[in-house]
Amino acid sequence: MKKIILFGFVSLIALNFISCRSTRNMKFFKDAANEVQTVATQRAPEYLIRADDNLYVDVQSMNQEVNQLFSPSKSTSNSGGTSSDFGQASGQYLNGYRVDQKGLILLPVIGEVKVAGMTEEAAKVSVQKRVDEYFKGTTVKVKILTYKVTVLGEVRNPGVYYNYDKSITILEALGLANGTTDYASIKKVLVLRNTPAGTKSYRLDLRASNTMTSEAFYLLPNDVLYVEPDKYKNNSLNTSVFSITLAAITTAILILSYINK
Repeated sequence: MKKIILFGFVSLIALNFISCRSTRNMKFFKDAANEVQTVATQRAPEYLIRADDNLYVDVQSMNQEVNQLFSPSKSTSNSGGTSSDFGQASGQYLNGYRVDQKGLILLPVIGEVKVAGMTEEAAKVSVQKRVDEYFKGTTVKVKILTYKVTVLGEVRNPGVYYNYDKSITILEALGLANGTTDYASIKKVLVLRNTPAGTKSYRLDLRASNTMTSEAFYLLPNDVLYVEPDKYKNNSLNTSVFSITLAAITTAILILSYINK
């Protein structure tokens, strides 16, 4: 009986060591030198507007009626829209200009304007030219509203995150999600990107500094970032179940041993 109990305790101790995870596989860019090191990273790619994107189009002039024409939510006493107009997904949906399947947006009075395949700056120039045909002394702003990324998998706060800086790295996206969990495998990070030719996937190893040279290091609007679970997670879960079962059996043996005495 004592041997059985001793075996149980030894097994529990052994399982504890087996379930321990090495921190070597949890370090970002572990191959980087301790001293200063320069890595030639990719430049943030220019995003080209495509169908189903939602745009913020603002026309400013001395004429308040013209201002309200393009942004009905504006009041006559305020030249800018309220934060609620575009601060939430619902406001963006209601007040933005969606690009149709032909690559056009429909503006009041002016009509259709081609914007697909253009950068924000090029779209602004295109809209400005059309506005100048109807109104004088105006200033046009064009911004992409649907600049969002989805972060899933072994992160602390998975979800959809909006970014308006035009460029966001994988590390910044993980920061928005409050980092990875203890079960994350940072050597198995997947980026899914919609392209005109279909969905493109990238497999990245965040333990290697050369990941910063990947074209997927900077995320684009509507990218999906997925952090896979490490095999340690399954081992840990299985070990926990086995440990509880073994502890219950050992306790039962102790109780029976005490009763028999």
